[in-house]
Amino acid sequence: MAFFCMKGKRRDMATMHKLKKNYEFKKVYNEGKYYVEKYVVMYIISNSSNFNRVGFSASKKVGKSVIRNRVKRRMKEAYRKHVDSAKFGFDLVFTARVGSGSTDYSIIENNIISILRRAKLKKSEE
Repeated sequence: MAFFCMKGKRRDMATMHKLKKNYEFKKVYNEGKYYVEKYVVMYIISNSSNFNRVGFSASKKVGKSVIRNRVKRRMKEAYRKHVDSAKFGFDLVFTARVGSGSTDYSIIENNIISILRRAKLKKSEE
């Protein structure tokens, strides 16, 4: 998620540092800590850099491909809106839970905000 490094410019997923490889996701899942909300789970591990790398996933249990992609887009947008107030130096994976396909964006956003607060990643929560 490189968009935090670009001050004054539009920040979007195209400029984010993303987790892309299966082994990157597995490392976060196996070695990281996790926080659970009703519709979203966040896995976190330190990456000792000055930016966050983020991945988003939704299993087939969430729904068909259209639903899974919609949920991932909603999670990406919720994270993007709140990344400026997040601490850096972590690898994060947001995973959609069963039932998230039928929820509103506002509920998913609230779940992500809640998780970031509990993980003490919000700068305002120092």
